[in-house]
Amino acid sequence: MTILSAFVRGLSVRATERTACPVCSNDRKKTIQKDFVITCVEDGWLYHCHHCGVSGNVNLKKTEITNIRKPSMNNVTALKTNESFLPLSDKHYAYLDARGISKVTADTHKLFSATKYFSRNKQESDAIGFPYYKGGVLVSNKYRSLADKDFTQDAGGAHDFWNIDNVIPDQPIIIVEGEIDALTAAECGLINIVSVPSGAPMKVSDGKIHPSEDKKFDFVWNANAVINAAPYIIIATDSDSPGQALAEELSRRIGKHKCRLVKFNNHKDLNEVFLSDGTAAVVDLINSAEPYPVEGLSSADKFESRLNDLWTKGTGSGYSTGYDSVDQIYTVSPGQVTVVTGYPSHGKSNFIDQICVNLAKKDDWKIALCSFENQPEIHISRLMEIYERKRFFDGTRRMSEAERTRAYEWVKEHFLFMDSETVEPATVDSILDRAMAAVSRMGIRGLVIDPYNYIDVRSNGDSETAAISNMLTRVQSFAKAYGVHVWFIAHPAKIMRSGMDLPRPDGMSISGSMAWWAKADCGITVHRSKTNVEIAVWKCRYRWVGTQGETALAYDKTSGSYEELKDNF
Repeated sequence: MTILSAFVRGLSVRATERTACPVCSNDRKKTIQKDFVITCVEDGWLYHCHHCGVSGNVNLKKTEITNIRKPSMNNVTALKTNESFLPLSDKHYAYLDARGISKVTADTHKLFSATKYFSRNKQESDAIGFPYYKGGVLVSNKYRSLADKDFTQDAGGAHDFWNIDNVIPDQPIIIVEGEIDALTAAECGLINIVSVPSGAPMKVSDGKIHPSEDKKFDFVWNANAVINAAPYIIIATDSDSPGQALAEELSRRIGKHKCRLVKFNNHKDLNEVFLSDGTAAVVDLINSAEPYPVEGLSSADKFESRLNDLWTKGTGSGYSTGYDSVDQIYTVSPGQVTVVTGYPSHGKSNFIDQICVNLAKKDDWKIALCSFENQPEIHISRLMEIYERKRFFDGTRRMSEAERTRAYEWVKEHFLFMDSETVEPATVDSILDRAMAAVSRMGIRGLVIDPYNYIDVRSNGDSETAAISNMLTRVQSFAKAYGVHVWFIAHPAKIMRSGMDLPRPDGMSISGSMAWWAKADCGITVHRSKTNVEIAVWKCRYRWVGTQGETALAYDKTSGSYEELKDNF
């Protein structure tokens, strides 16, 4: 039976019904257009899409669709209409029953059987299929092998929470790690349960997912409207290290203030709790989920893993800037704020762009850029130059067409740009709102705000000093809550001197408030001398991130990139 046949059967139409076409709706601007008409007849159903032309007959007694007329659009393969899609058999129900999942629950969630090839076992195996619906349309399938715990998906994979279509708006949502746990919760009478499409992340470092896994979390952004409508989210992922890393990333993208965390005691997941202790234990566990985190008051054990990091790693445990000499005095730690200052045209924006490119290349960071002094297309070309270390425009060492294409695709994958093309002045609220959306959408780990003087901070009538202090407090809170490193670029106050080299500024030199020094985790000055570019760290709150000191880098004018000086070694 094809997926298209199963889609029609799954609707169980008793007369005539119109719905979104499972073949062409995803490629249309209005994906909810109900052009797909299904009519119940004596021996099954007739269907026809008035947009793409796909049509046929689903016979109750047959496993094939007859009289198919293929659509004019070339996208039928996206739905894998040639795959097996059969009802569950006794052995499938027995497999589920051993995990406490009843036939009623399996059928309610439209589980099906299939024979699939599993790469880990390197063989075909009987499997249970989990259909992924969105807006009433089947968009993908995931398969669990009966022979061993192995999974596979349709080509392209699922990009939505499983069971998201059954979420009741304005009610709490329970997020679990796998479909079996979601079915377990449903078996216990709980509602609004969804599971992540790809399980826990494969790469985990220090209890957190590796940045290379970020692109796998687009399902959070795709459910943004549903998540925002819920009063709170309960996270009940597995108690092992990958499961807890998954919980951390989910809460980071959704917003920890909105999340509650289920704490397992002696079991790994909800299904183990159910099989061991029964329905009441599962319900109690969900109902006792605690705010994530408990705001304002925490016991010491909450910080044990961070303490262990300090013990085992010592100094310099942030992410590398890409330059050994700079790493001796400054590294990049998620959840902190670095204030960057320096005179205009001394290269502070270029230096931060360089660090961002280095982090994206080496550690696969995703970064949002709020740059008021650069048009996005100009900024993109500058990042491409740093990436290729070649010139974008005509001139010496210009990148080739192939290099230009490669660099653009790389920038597009790693950077988001906050447009500032508006007559209204930017506010810290508008910047942080977009930054929170960027965390949810792309999993950004870095945010650049460049420069401060374009932001309207005195809308409440506060003095400039108070307004800047309040702004930096809010930026600090965002950085810590979402695990994002923020680089905040601020110009120094005007110095009335001429006829000699300007003195190198520091945090005390920034216009407006002492808060620039007091509330920064790290403070950096980028200062151009006659021979090179000085990088001076004038504040570092934590010794394991860096220390006060200075170094120098060479600047390549052709590509706008930085290089180590030989004298540094």
